[in-house]
Amino acid sequence: MTEGSRATQIATVAVALIVLAAIAAVLLLQDPGGRPGGRPSPGTSSAPTAVPPPPSSGSTPTRTEPPPPTPPPTAPPVPPPTVPTCPTPAPLQLTVMTLNIHYGTGHGGRIELDRIAEEIRGWNPDVVLLQEVDKGRPVSGNLDQAAALGAKTGLQHVYGANSRNTGAGPRGNAILTRFPVTAATNTHLPMAGGKELRGLLHARLDVGGVPVSIYASHFDHRSREARRVAAKTALQLMAADPLPKIFGGDFNTGPDGRPIAILKGAGFGDVWAVGKGKGATVPAHRPGSRIDFILHDGWFTPLQAEVLYSTVSDHRAVWSRLQLQPPPAC
Repeated sequence: MTEGSRATQIATVAVALIVLAAIAAVLLLQDPGGRPGGRPSPGTSSAPTAVPPPPSSGSTPTRTEPPPPTPPPTAPPVPPPTVPTCPTPAPLQLTVMTLNIHYGTGHGGRIELDRIAEEIRGWNPDVVLLQEVDKGRPVSGNLDQAAALGAKTGLQHVYGANSRNTGAGPRGNAILTRFPVTAATNTHLPMAGGKELRGLLHARLDVGGVPVSIYASHFDHRSREARRVAAKTALQLMAADPLPKIFGGDFNTGPDGRPIAILKGAGFGDVWAVGKGKGATVPAHRPGSRIDFILHDGWFTPLQAEVLYSTVSDHRAVWSRLQLQPPPAC
């Protein structure tokens, strides 16, 4: 072999060795563990010792939708309004009677107010409705009969004249009561073909702290039309009164008469609903007709009703015990 050929071979080997060395260096850089396939050598870990933070631009990203509105502060719950309670008052009882006293004249034609007062005291009513009560009339002794009966029974009295003052003194209705009288009025009713002027007497009473209205009247004894008009007029007057009401007297008509139908049609009840028998009141010695009444509105409930014989008058008395359910105070 020539010297030039040997030199060429040596150079070729040297170049090959350099290439192999370069390849080994590259492999060593790609696989620090020095094992084929990049697998770590036993006893070493492939997890890095620290995770570097993500790169940041130093600015906060902008949202594309607006942020949700801030809810308003929650208000405390509003308590419901306090409704005042209205206690139901306890029921009250009272006794009421009505009697046409025939001018205080007894069967023998004499004035006998003492006997009438004795009968009233014996029946012990809380309220008394009286008809044909004279005041200063010569035929009945020129007495103020309502005042005299009030004094003899120990009851308060109010009086309402039917007739106008003609010099002979009036005749009318009276109310006696053991309850305080807080107001009283008397209203004349239309005559409507009747022969005598009639009136509606009203007394407002304090019954155990409860205001109660008591009405008394004496309807015309000759004219049906006068009685009908009197009932309608009395009803109109009482309709404006909001208080518990009792209405009684000598109505000169039977329980099936038109005046009673008018009053019952407006809501008045008859205490004789709890009575026994016909309840006839005239004539006193042998009654065959019922013309004397005690009526009541819905605040009252009748518990008992009786017809009582009078030794003086030409009428018998009607007596009743009623229960009052007072309306609420508020």
